Amino acid sequence: MENLINEMNINFDALLKQGFAVIDVRYRDYEIAPDGYKYVITLIDRDRETFYAAMMKEYLGHDLENNNVYAVWLEILKHKLKMSHMLKRDISIKVATLDYLESKE
Repeated sequence: MENLINEMNINFDALLKQGFAVIDVRYRDYEIAPDGYKYVITLIDRDRETFYAAMMKEYLGHDLENNNVYAVWLEILKHKLKMSHMLKRDISIKVATLDYLESKE
């Protein structure tokens, strides 16, 4: 599992330019592909430059002070996979976000 998490590589800029954003990652076995996780991607048509910052503000209720929101979001996705793996079930991205930020304080 740790190798899979370390291999997470998302080109946020390229996806945003095409109008897509990674909003979650799912942890479980899938019959259609060998990976132990799958990205949840949504189509966005506006506010592409501030999408991730606005999404995390929605989860947290305040702005992040960190300027590199993509790096933070990737760490949150990794944190969610680790938590899900430990609990042997998929947890919500909001729970993972709050737990990640609380554990970093």
